[in-house]
Amino acid sequence: MTQQPVKQASIGLREQKKQRTLLDLCLAARRLAVEHGLDATNVDDIAKAVGVSPRTFFNYYETKLDAVVGPIGEIGTPEARQEFIAGGPTGVLIEDLTWLHAAGFQPDSEVREGISLVTELVMAEPRVLAAFIASGARMEAAIAELLTARCGADVAPEFASLTAGIMTTITTRAAMSLAADPNGSLAAALHEHCAMAARLFRPDDSTRRRSDDHDG
Repeated sequence: MTQQPVKQASIGLREQKKQRTLLDLCLAARRLAVEHGLDATNVDDIAKAVGVSPRTFFNYYETKLDAVVGPIGEIGTPEARQEFIAGGPTGVLIEDLTWLHAAGFQPDSEVREGISLVTELVMAEPRVLAAFIASGARMEAAIAELLTARCGADVAPEFASLTAGIMTTITTRAAMSLAADPNGSLAAALHEHCAMAARLFRPDDSTRRRSDDHDG
């Protein structure tokens, strides 16, 4: 009985280390690609920058371009995904999806650097933009898997696609909003943009005023 918590803690630490290596390889790939160009960047250099072997690199990514794109299907953290699947933390799907995405935005400095590097690469390397566009299918699949696990039944592909598109738009706009605020939090900006999106589905003030005038 006493060994079970130790085993669970060990699994948690291994998962955290795996997640850390996954993100470190992505950030290293982006830095090297910006500094030297995508063609001059190789797997050996990326692995060396992180302090792992090339063989370890291939346990996480198939190609250097995959590393530049990053862990598209890894939304949030393992712990956050478990809570989301269990129906938390609020029980409101769009809010919980926002919370799940925000859970992966740590530390903020690395997230900001990663976004800045991607922006440079997309402008300089058409292959990077194409790779991000192609990764949309993986994002939709990851969202569909999470929604299915949470709902306990398969969700329609159209719903998963729409959900992925909404979250991508909110995340992108949140990141863009921080251009003039270098000390702002991306997680906070994400929640703010989710709240703004929610306004689209509520009666606005002008609607309420017209209703009040009609009643009067």
